[in-house]
Amino acid sequence: MALACLCYCLSGWLGQTLFSLQPANITLIWLPSGIALIMLLNWGGKALAWIFLGSVLLNLDGMMMEGALLASLLHTAIAALIDTLAPAFALHLLQRFLPLGTCNASDLIKFVLLAGVVPILLSSVLLAWNLVLGHYIPASALPGMVKMFFLADILGIVLMYQIYIGWLEPYSLRVVQLRHIILPLAGLSLFAMLGLGLQCGWLLYLMPPLLIVLAFEVSRFYLGILSSLAMLFIILATAHGLGPFIHLTQEETNTEMMAFVLSSALTIFGVSLQRAQLHRTEQDKQTAEKEASYDPLSGLLNRRAFMPKLAQLDHQGSRYCVAMLDIDNFKSINDKHSHRVGDRVIQILAQIIHNRCRSQDITARIGGEEFALVLIDISPSEIHPLLEEIRSTLANMSIVAEQQTLYCTLSIGWADSASGHDGETLLHHADLALYQAKAAGKNRIVKFAD
Repeated sequence: MALACLCYCLSGWLGQTLFSLQPANITLIWLPSGIALIMLLNWGGKALAWIFLGSVLLNLDGMMMEGALLASLLHTAIAALIDTLAPAFALHLLQRFLPLGTCNASDLIKFVLLAGVVPILLSSVLLAWNLVLGHYIPASALPGMVKMFFLADILGIVLMYQIYIGWLEPYSLRVVQLRHIILPLAGLSLFAMLGLGLQCGWLLYLMPPLLIVLAFEVSRFYLGILSSLAMLFIILATAHGLGPFIHLTQEETNTEMMAFVLSSALTIFGVSLQRAQLHRTEQDKQTAEKEASYDPLSGLLNRRAFMPKLAQLDHQGSRYCVAMLDIDNFKSINDKHSHRVGDRVIQILAQIIHNRCRSQDITARIGGEEFALVLIDISPSEIHPLLEEIRSTLANMSIVAEQQTLYCTLSIGWADSASGHDGETLLHHADLALYQAKAAGKNRIVKFAD
């Protein structure tokens, strides 16, 4: 929190140094409003004292009036209190009406209303009245000051919050291709230099489209940083009389520039949220497909996914064999040791199968304790040793589950495609051979004989 308070002060000092108006503590953008909200999102009420302290330090110099020390301290404390309560009110509204945060683009309007418009409009009016009562500004300047506070604070919230939620994403620092960072930086810098150096201010209007394209290439964290830097550059240029927003009056200039920056920042933020939603939808689709194809207990294919893969082999011309595996006396394992122990046995056998089979082989759990293997492009002399390795590994393993030790055996039946039958028939033959292995005393391997 101390480091966050330091960032709060440094960002405010940056605003007062580069974007300051009169009084000296009034700026075109107020990044501390966003940092205060982030502090409260992380630490709740514990951060209130730090926010108040940071606001006092930032406001004190600009609000000191000669010969009126107590009055200056009073109005500084009031301003700091307002700066502290505004994000606290925003946090309360977000927790009440947007508890899951900004998950998609449709949440953006809610976020702006709850974290920006409602609390910031209230705080802007109070801050401006505080300046009027302290004789820092005339009463006639009240509407303009409210508007300036309002836009500056909302800008600070939008720019800092999009960086914050980007940082929270998994792999937020990962860069798929370095050019996705270098080229946008070069492009944004080129537009900025040409726009100001050659007095082609219209080039600054190309920055938001470039950032929107970038939203599909980099993580939201990097997009938030690049977007914020671009918007800060536009504000800085305008504050020094450069760019396409210059008008006869300072108020018109600032209003048009801040409206453009705010609308651009919100658009880029909304696109990034939509892109994140599409990414989550695609991940959910892949997860659903995986869950539909794989057995959750063993991690192997289920019967629904296994049968089509087996049928495909008939059109590939490969030689293969189909094996059926069944854990011996599995019902008694469940009855004697519990179903949790039975599940543990299934997982161990699945791991053995996974370790012993090759990458091209097909492995599946097709029933309660029944497994199926398809060994592809394997010579007849290699089939029995591989199956025997699986059988003997399980038979010689002492399984410890829930403070119990047990030994399990396995019966296997298999059939070879050399017989000329299709995959489904071979599976049936392997099942018949499995029954023969069970009838012969279990814990053995039997090949189907036509």
